[in-house]
Amino acid sequence: MKIIISPDSFKGALRADKAAAALAAGWKSVRPGDEILQIPLSDGGEGLASALKKSLNGEVLPIPSHDALMREITAEVVVSGKKSAVIESAQANGIELLSKEELNPLAATTYGVGEILRYLLDAGYEDFIIGIGGSATVDGGAGMLQALGAEFYDASGNLFPPGIGGGALHDVVKADFSHLHSKIKSGSIKVACDVTNPLCGDNGAAKIFGPQKGATPDMVAALDRNLLHYAKLCQYSGDAPGDGAAGGLGFALRNILGAEIVSGAELVMEYSGFNAALPGSDLVITGEGCSDNQTAFGKLCACAAIKAHAHNVPVVLFSGALRGETDDLEALFDGCFSIARGPCSLAEAMADTEKNLYHAGANAARIAGKF
Repeated sequence: MKIIISPDSFKGALRADKAAAALAAGWKSVRPGDEILQIPLSDGGEGLASALKKSLNGEVLPIPSHDALMREITAEVVVSGKKSAVIESAQANGIELLSKEELNPLAATTYGVGEILRYLLDAGYEDFIIGIGGSATVDGGAGMLQALGAEFYDASGNLFPPGIGGGALHDVVKADFSHLHSKIKSGSIKVACDVTNPLCGDNGAAKIFGPQKGATPDMVAALDRNLLHYAKLCQYSGDAPGDGAAGGLGFALRNILGAEIVSGAELVMEYSGFNAALPGSDLVITGEGCSDNQTAFGKLCACAAIKAHAHNVPVVLFSGALRGETDDLEALFDGCFSIARGPCSLAEAMADTEKNLYHAGANAARIAGKF
């Protein structure tokens, strides 16, 4: 049998490549002679670089940068050849780099993301795939633009220092983009993103995503007003789908840097070799940390299932947990299973994710052996 193992990350517990390895090890313990293709997937957030590293014959490049609170860090990107790079913006502005007590979207900045881009541009890289999930920021990408040469001024003509956050955007009266890095528009930027929210309003960056980044109701209202002011200052509406992604980082990438926003799931399935591997396959195994009926509507595992079914390949979903009504899940997947092995706390379930995935893979192989 030819089996494709293509999970998303089990967020907070296991990255997609580790999840794929655990499932594959379990399967091989029962059916060692089968052809197993481990093709971890990502929707543009966590795991994007590792999902594409093998197919691009890439290597990891460490880059000095700053986190969302302007503390020195070392970010890692995947580079391919001398021109292409895959960037996870969360390597710099990620929410997982901060403790719960440190979350502050008024101060958090995307400056480090711009530093990564500047470093790569200086080194001669031209073509970028950027995943922008998992951010701690709501600065409209202003911090990133600063690192690339943009200048923001207040009413007294003072230049804002590096690392502007979302809380200061209302004080900006002038934005000067004339000194942006000279090479920023000479290549291409594809933004892997499946978030379709606009920059502002009821479905905007602040109101939808601000609370999970530590924003109180008052902060949410202030950030939304600030982003609207910022968009007008930049002379763009911010209404395009994806402008609100990553706290408005999508807005800056698309409007100011000329990036193309594309479906993260579709991009990764194409670049990783998932689509090419489907013909002639007997089964696809996918998975994620938690699944409900919303999974069936446009999320990564659903996209993988739709692609597989187009080639008449059955798809099994293994999830850390199945919640609520699962009718739509069961209509889309050929099997939906929780990997939990008995009652336990969330902390225990997350700690046992790798072990549970191993057993899930082994059990699936035992069933396959009966046909």
